[in-house]
Amino acid sequence: MSGIVKHFFLVLAVLFCTYSYAHRGDYIAITDVNVTETEEAYVYSFLIENIKGVPYTNVKIDFWINMKSVFFKRYELLDGNVKFTKESFTIPKRLLNIDEDLVNIEVTEIFGKKSDWGGWDSQRSHGRQVNTLYSEFYIDAPWRMNKNNSNGVENSVPIHFFLHDADLVVGTTAQIDKIDIQVKNATASSFGAPLTFDSISDAMFANYFSHGSVVDTDMSIQGFSMNSFSTSSSTTIDFDINSDFWNDYVLVDATYWYFNFNIPPAALIGMDNIIDIQVTIHYGNLTWSDDVSGVRVFRSDEDIPHLANYYRGDTHLHSLFTQNDAEIGLPMESTKIAAKHIGLDWITSTDHTSDYDNYGTTVSENWNRIQDWAAQLNAEDPSMIFIAGQEVALKNHEDKLVHMLAYPNMNDPYGMPFIGDGNGDLVATSVTVSSALAQLASINAFAYAAHPYATEDKLPLVPVDGGIWNVGLNGFPTNGSNFPRTGGEIICNNPSVTSDVFSTESNKLIKDALLGSQIWNTRGVLKSTGNELDPWDVDNSGDGFTVSDTASTGFFLKKFRQGQEIVNSINQLGLALKNQDENYENWKMFYSAGSDAHGSFNFSNTDDFAGFGTISDNAVGKLNTLVYCPNGMGSDGAGILDALYHGRNVLSDGPIMAIGISEDGANGVNEILMGDDASINLLSSDSYYLNFNYVTTSEFGDVTEVKFIVGTESGEYEYVMPANWPVTGNHLETLSLNDVLESTFPSGVIPENEHFYIRAEMSCFRDLQGQEVAHKISYQNHHSFSNPIWIKYEEIFADVDELTLSTRPNPFHDDFYLLVQTTEPMDVTIGIYDKQGKLIKNELRYVNFNKEILYNANELGLANGTYTIRVIAGEEKKNIQVVKY
Repeated sequence: MSGIVKHFFLVLAVLFCTYSYAHRGDYIAITDVNVTETEEAYVYSFLIENIKGVPYTNVKIDFWINMKSVFFKRYELLDGNVKFTKESFTIPKRLLNIDEDLVNIEVTEIFGKKSDWGGWDSQRSHGRQVNTLYSEFYIDAPWRMNKNNSNGVENSVPIHFFLHDADLVVGTTAQIDKIDIQVKNATASSFGAPLTFDSISDAMFANYFSHGSVVDTDMSIQGFSMNSFSTSSSTTIDFDINSDFWNDYVLVDATYWYFNFNIPPAALIGMDNIIDIQVTIHYGNLTWSDDVSGVRVFRSDEDIPHLANYYRGDTHLHSLFTQNDAEIGLPMESTKIAAKHIGLDWITSTDHTSDYDNYGTTVSENWNRIQDWAAQLNAEDPSMIFIAGQEVALKNHEDKLVHMLAYPNMNDPYGMPFIGDGNGDLVATSVTVSSALAQLASINAFAYAAHPYATEDKLPLVPVDGGIWNVGLNGFPTNGSNFPRTGGEIICNNPSVTSDVFSTESNKLIKDALLGSQIWNTRGVLKSTGNELDPWDVDNSGDGFTVSDTASTGFFLKKFRQGQEIVNSINQLGLALKNQDENYENWKMFYSAGSDAHGSFNFSNTDDFAGFGTISDNAVGKLNTLVYCPNGMGSDGAGILDALYHGRNVLSDGPIMAIGISEDGANGVNEILMGDDASINLLSSDSYYLNFNYVTTSEFGDVTEVKFIVGTESGEYEYVMPANWPVTGNHLETLSLNDVLESTFPSGVIPENEHFYIRAEMSCFRDLQGQEVAHKISYQNHHSFSNPIWIKYEEIFADVDELTLSTRPNPFHDDFYLLVQTTEPMDVTIGIYDKQGKLIKNELRYVNFNKEILYNANELGLANGTYTIRVIAGEEKKNIQVVKY
């Protein structure tokens, strides 16, 4: 999430310019923190304030450095008659870099009960979607958008303003005086004057504002008033609804307050497609400094890549309803606007179940509120659908916290109950992987494991006691070994511990309701440890984004490949079990992708908690799951859920490639879809064709590689397509399925009577040499990955009691006879196809139990070769091949 972080309450310490932030609890507070220096140590002296004036037993106070407890003090009793108790921590200098390290003095236990009871925090620069103490002002804009709308008219650029925790300002109330917005080309060295609109009326100026907050007392949302501002000749937005002796301003004392300002096209005349926007927030409170934030918007002359009947979405995204000590999301209506500009068709809102007790009223009422908000937005504008899902905080089989993406029943998008228990951020959850999946299965809902298997996917031990999904897969290298193909330490496979993935039922491989794994999570090509308010370096200070280390196991594509190794191995085990027993269930696992963005329309630093870690260019829609919905997205996303349930989806960070199989020739129409398991009739296998439809644009680069991967119970085999297709645009290629498989299997022989799968991958390359100033990188790779199609080659005979076919002679030279036999008189449809699937002749014939039909090669225009004859009689259809010599 892009944004500006503002701490409103500043208290100067005794010796150092160290600012204190006291997030007061309801019972005990840490106040008057002073830091003094000795030769060997820093001494943090403070007061323990008994707020209620009642006795408290079993109190624990921790001294944290960078979110780790290094010292603590326990108190058997804090006397209710003593208002303030003096205390101190002495910290050796070897343990603390006072200029860089984050320090917290936290009340972690009262009456022996662990919780976040309040405390004190030293000043650190915090990240954009990182939730920090006291008020924060976030500024955000879409990372990409179409420059023009469908009518060729230039689009406004939406800027989102979000004030959070304004009610926690100590000693005063947030006063927003004015806002300056400046715009420049990304290649320009400096900004000009702020945009001003004093030449237009206030009523016309008001049209530039949208999606302002609406009063909600339960959520502590302050309404955005269209009467709170006016135009000015010196600033962009001048707030003046409230005033005091010094200033005019707008007074914000609720938790949330937000709005969009849409920069009009008239203000962007002559600008390049890549623009920088700098925003300065001016406060009415004289003691507060101004905040400056920068974002970069990439405007495109092309639509984001699109395939007919495929809808682009984000399966893992956090909204306003993710609120904890480390993370925060943005309002759903503003997210929808940004998502539409970026090019998304749908979003599954997956807020942390562990956060539902951190805001609003009750957990269940908060869940209802999210669903109602999604339903309202869908009704207002069904062109971009919200699906209310949950990122469920779970206890795995090692009693560690893991996450799961829960999605509702496709037939009842608002029928899913709250799966979590409201715990899991600081207090351990009691919900287990097995209990959550059982609850989902009981209502025909389903789940994908969230960021489950990679080396860097493990949730942090501090403060959430995090872990990782345990596969427990025999035959795959165990914990401490390296991933065979990708490298990096395996931490998700301990066969001696109960599996979080596999079912305990004898005829099922995977637990009920667990249909897939979200193994592509976040996309970060660029990173920064510099100014968290301006990683694009729009002010040219020199501390912006640099290129990520692609060899690191933390690189997003490395994490994906590690997860892919695990899912592929699960699917290979599934093939082995299915080949042994056709009645085996739950033997397939699908892939999905999601940005895991917390708001984050422009860039992200979820990994920059408390100023430590990195900022990345991840954002809403940077990673997509495209679902195949031939009948549209459906009411409230029913079609999307159906596609996710059946694995009819592809993964993409821009370009798209989808695959399917035609069973009746090279007509480009798929009867067998991704996620399906289907039989290929050996008697007519020449009529099956593999279709791959792909699209890319100059924004995401030229196609450099397409490969098909066949998976069997013993491993995977790859076939790289010769590069003889167009590298840009939207194209459909149709290949003989037999030819592809024979080229992929090392022996050239397609196995019969055993299940295997085929999937596809596509890579694109974009050369950015000469554009490094704007893009911060000299090239980019983009990818698309299909879900598998499971198939089995076997002989399939039509019911001889209803329809039989024969030909004579076969092979033939001039004439041949087709004998059609049926169990009763009826009309039949006869089609003759060449080897490429082209229809040569199609006719309707009446058959009175049996009919022999004469065909002449010259009349049909048949050259030497193999031809397929398809006959459809009622519900039966049958193919037979003839050879012309």
